[in-house]
Amino acid sequence: MRASWTGNISWGLVSIPVKIYSATKSKQVSFKMLCKQHKVPVHYKMVCENGEELKKDDIVMGLEFEKGNYFILDAEEIKNLKPKRTDNLEIYEFVDVDKIEPLYYDKSYYMVPQKKKDKAFFLLKELLDEMKKAAIGKVVIKNKEYLCAILPYKKGLLLSILHYYDEIRSIDELENLDEVPKISEKEKELGKMLIEKYYSKEFELSKYKDTFMEELKELIRRKMEGEEIVVEEAKEREEVSLMEALKASIEK
Repeated sequence: MRASWTGNISWGLVSIPVKIYSATKSKQVSFKMLCKQHKVPVHYKMVCENGEELKKDDIVMGLEFEKGNYFILDAEEIKNLKPKRTDNLEIYEFVDVDKIEPLYYDKSYYMVPQKKKDKAFFLLKELLDEMKKAAIGKVVIKNKEYLCAILPYKKGLLLSILHYYDEIRSIDELENLDEVPKISEKEKELGKMLIEKYYSKEFELSKYKDTFMEELKELIRRKMEGEEIVVEEAKEREEVSLMEALKASIEK
């Protein structure tokens, strides 16, 4: 597996050579837009709002500073604005792990030492684990600067990319949350019973499968064999009271 980034953690005057590897992989299915008649891929032409077809050399990058007015930047100027690639990840502070809300996390990477038995790497891992702390720092990956958290994870460390503050939307912007209905003790009791019914002591991620790809392959096979596919209409759910739904769920 190829490392996504190789560099050093700066922990005070301590330098820890590390490598990071993507901890997840994408399983997205990519459909192509095809011409209905000829069954060939559809291509787009670049056309400006005045209707003129453009070539790549006719295009410049602009930033809209007010409606309809743009500040033009050439490729060299944009390149110079990008953060320079660096092999240094500086730790700015340590925080309690539970102070980092789940919403803040974006992508995660496995972090390993560049050399075997690196005492500084395993000291940091052990202390983060014992003290329930996360190290907060910044790292430049592929000419983009990221805020990140370093956390202990199994045999190594986890580098988690964090969203910046202005990337987080406020829940206060959303509707229907300010008026909380009165919930009866009986409803709470039934709700707890329903939670206990589905409670698992351990969360086993491996038992949950992405069935979309298997169903897609089966659909394609059936269509290739000439089978007519009939799509059933989804049944409308019957309106029932919360109490009735809780009771029925427990008895199910």
